[in-house]
Amino acid sequence: MSGNDAAVSKPVGQVGVVKFPVKLSVVLTILVAIAGAIFWYCPRLHDELTFFGTAFAMAAGVLAAYYIGKTLQITVIQREEGLKAVRIEKAFSYIHRWNAAPFQDRQQWRALLDKMHGMTPAQIANLLQNERADRAVIVDVLNFFEEVALAVNEGLADEQTLLKFFRDMLEGYFHQSAEWINRLRTDGNRPRPKVYLQFETMIKR
Repeated sequence: MSGNDAAVSKPVGQVGVVKFPVKLSVVLTILVAIAGAIFWYCPRLHDELTFFGTAFAMAAGVLAAYYIGKTLQITVIQREEGLKAVRIEKAFSYIHRWNAAPFQDRQQWRALLDKMHGMTPAQIANLLQNERADRAVIVDVLNFFEEVALAVNEGLADEQTLLKFFRDMLEGYFHQSAEWINRLRTDGNRPRPKVYLQFETMIKR
């Protein structure tokens, strides 16, 4: 392998993080030793050495602050990357749950979608109010998407990952159920003004 290839293959942080600070500390140690000897054997240079010593101390402080800042920056970036990976993993867990739903549940949901196809929002709302079995099916589905939306709105799941998979379903299912949801929110006997609010907030953002 040539010298150029070896140089290219070195890790990016090897010089700046490991080798350079070690060499710098050795150089500073030597300079301090030389300055101490000069200070001892050349009293007439005390003022100059005091000045340069102060200047070097200031430079060392600036250098230390720079490295501390870079270290903090790297730490913040790594932390953000770690949190992003956790949010993406959470998003995929919802996708897996949806895809792994029991076959019977899938059949019931598809049957309800077929039944609602072509209905007006008011007709869908009447259907869900009057048919307990159909209402139970859609409640399960909407509760799932409310949980997904809550996780996204709280920053626990990655929104972009989920929208790539669920966007059409989120928008379609909510709009199909909008009139029924509105009735739930304004029911005179037991209004629930915040029902499926996380779901709505996510699709309208």
